[in-house]
This record gives sequence, C-alpha cells and structure tokens, in this order.
Amino acid sequence: MKLLRKWGLPLLTGAVVLAAVLLPSRISALRDRQTLSAPCTEPLAQEDLTLQETTLPEKLELLGRAIRYPELDVYSAAQPLEAADEQTRDRAEAAFRRGVEMLVEWGALPEALDRRTLQFQGGSRVVYVQAAGGGSAGMLYLQGETAHRDDLWMVVDEETGLPVWLDCTLRSCREELCTDEELGAAFCEGLGLEVWQRGPAIWEVESAGGLVYSASVQSSSGRICVEPLGFAWDLFGEHRQTGSAEEK
Repeated sequence: MKLLRKWGLPLLTGAVVLAAVLLPSRISALRDRQTLSAPCTEPLAQEDLTLQETTLPEKLELLGRAIRYPELDVYSAAQPLEAADEQTRDRAEAAFRRGVEMLVEWGALPEALDRRTLQFQGGSRVVYVQAAGGGSAGMLYLQGETAHRDDLWMVVDEETGLPVWLDCTLRSCREELCTDEELGAAFCEGLGLEVWQRGPAIWEVESAGGLVYSASVQSSSGRICVEPLGFAWDLFGEHRQTGSAEEK
C-alpha cells in the first residue's frame, strides 16, 4: 500500500462517525493516506463495539495493523472535519497546534519553525476498532502550513493529544534539521515509549504487538517523517507476538 503525504486521505469507505462515541453497525477499513486495494468491511455484533480502555502502545498497534495490514480484523470509520460541527473542528485545530508545540519541545521539529504564521488546514477524525476484543483508538489526521511553505502533517491520539505519526516538509529551516537517529529517538522519548533499536533509525515498540517505527530526514527537501513501518514478525520474519491489542 502506497503512502500519500497529504492530509485528508483517510477517506470515508463506509459509514461516517456521527458522534464521538457512536459507531455505525458496519465499519469500513480506513483508506490509509491513499486507496486501499481491498477494504475490509464486515457487520459487527454489538459486543464487538464495546469500547475498552486501551494503552498508548495498544492504540499504536491498532493504527499500525489498520494501515499496513487491513485484512487483520481492525476496522475503522472516518469523518472529514469539514463535515463535523464547529466545536469538533475547533478541538482538532487546538490539538494540531498543541501537537506542533510538543514536537518542538521534544526536539523533533526545529525551534526555527515559524509557528506565528502557522495555519490549520483541516483533516479527518478516524476511529479504529479491534473486532475480536473491543479495543479502540480515536486518531486525528491533521495538516497545516506556514507562510514560508512549510507543510506539516501529523496523526494525533485523540485521548492523550500526543502526536503519534509525523510527516512534514520544512522548506524554511532545512539547515536546522536533525539526523534520522536524533529525530526517531526524540519522537519515541517524547511519547514515553519503551523501545529497542532494530536497525538504523528503526525501533520496535514494547507492548505494541511487534510494531516497528522508522524515522527519516531528507535535508535537501526538508522532509522529515516518523511513521509506523510494519511489524517485526513481518519485517524480520519473527514469530508473531500475541497478548496485545489483538487478544484483549
């Protein structure tokens, strides 16, 4: 599945989320940032929609499984912010601005970024549900830009407000960018994740079902990215982990 580095391309492939905790009886697989070749759509029983408390690593596992392996029984419903009420849009914009400040504080975004001219452009709200166990995660896919043609795209965990996925092109401060390793380490530390390094700028997240994150910095273009890369059992041919969000 290809990745498209623009907001708004988790598109609605099934029923729209009508309220913060109301899910339709049929939930479609999310279109990641581009079109999924085989959306996973099945009717869910009422017990499948019973929401359970989910830790941040478990939410990240749901996110990773939904976007990388949509056939693995994680379902989603998306709501473009344009279709949401004003209060929801305002909360999303506030989450975006807080996310940018967090990333600067962590050292993932450079201090030189001009936040004064930062404009919020919109995005989508997506709810992921683990059909087998009821685990769930609400994510905000958000985008903005500055007057200096800096494009910022991120995914924010709706409950904690933490940015959990980052893809930005910072044209105005390319000279201020850190290295791949520094970017990934700052991001994981800022999230408070327990990780261990699996390769250059690649980390596996503890208690996330083997989820692996990668970080990259392209100084020539100003693009920086920290994203879920896949799972250790697939990337490295290891035994699949159990006991995480999939079995709760």
